[in-house]
Amino acid sequence: MKLIYLVTQDWYFFSHRLPMARAAIRAGFDVAVITNVDKHKFAIEEAGVRVIPFAFDRKSLNPITALLQISKLIEIYRAEKPDLVHHIALKPILFGSIAAMVARVPHVLNAFAGLGVIFHSNIFQARIIRPFLIPAFRFLLKCPGSWLLFQNKDDRAKMEALGLTTPERTVIIRGSGVDLDHYPVTPMPEQPPFICIFAGRMIDSKGLPTMQAAFEILEVHAPHIRLWMYGKPDSGNPGSWDQARIHGWDKNHPTVTWKGHREDMAEIWPLGHVAVLPAWGGEGLPKALLEAAACARPIIASDVSGCREVVEQGRNGLLVPPGDAEQLAAAILEMSLKPERCEAMGLESRKIVEGDLSAEAVSRNTEALYRRIVAA
Repeated sequence: MKLIYLVTQDWYFFSHRLPMARAAIRAGFDVAVITNVDKHKFAIEEAGVRVIPFAFDRKSLNPITALLQISKLIEIYRAEKPDLVHHIALKPILFGSIAAMVARVPHVLNAFAGLGVIFHSNIFQARIIRPFLIPAFRFLLKCPGSWLLFQNKDDRAKMEALGLTTPERTVIIRGSGVDLDHYPVTPMPEQPPFICIFAGRMIDSKGLPTMQAAFEILEVHAPHIRLWMYGKPDSGNPGSWDQARIHGWDKNHPTVTWKGHREDMAEIWPLGHVAVLPAWGGEGLPKALLEAAACARPIIASDVSGCREVVEQGRNGLLVPPGDAEQLAAAILEMSLKPERCEAMGLESRKIVEGDLSAEAVSRNTEALYRRIVAA
């Protein structure tokens, strides 16, 4: 049987979905991925996954561009004749579902990696798109042979409330998983300084404005606390910060350092004391938090969907209201003043990911889902 993934960027497939693809190969599937090709084509192919280049334009709202891309997908699906297509994230779900319907693909798995800006924001772009997107999804997501995959229960509930799901064909698999061997338990570094690590795209919805305001407070009252940021701008996101803005923050505040993008964070998390993610919403289940938890780091995050799947309040971290810089600063200060509690919470983080959040568990559950879908 043939399985094809549809995802916008090759780096995302390599980072987040390759364990699933390997599980599919072990299950006997011929696996390919349709994606924008940048730097990860050969690494993906080395894992046994064929790469089909596709020029996705994530930020375009041009209907002619959309029709041309859907037409190209129809052509690919007709030529490849997949038994199952796995669409990941909003635009691949929309374009891929239309193409699969026209090309008569028998089985479709639509995976929401968080509901993102469109469903969690009131920016102009989201307000324009939502009234058209919801009716289209109400039709496409309920087509025969179409299944829905969510990373957390809040996203499933939201889509159920909008009438976009078919309960018997809706599944939750929590996140992309984390390789527990690659991210082992590591001891806490000595302090001071107390190092907070943020890892993610440099965009508003990850809570950058909130984090900036919080560290301006901490810079005055607790200069022993430092912020190391790992990530890069995302030109396809309307809330992306540009490099000049990031460098300006770094340059003007000695407690803040932007360290750029890292492919592999396994060597980075052991250098910090706590993971910080003050996201505003729209998260699926943040992989950065899984990696930090695997390395036995406590987490301070916003009390939003996705983050709640990794953080249990008071057990392995602290949840704060989204957008509240003062409470974020207070939570970070509290953690820095209690090193023994900080270390104990980190060990609880590890226990949490050793359950159904490991790469092995996610791969096993995904393989079982693929078998269930094609047998339906």
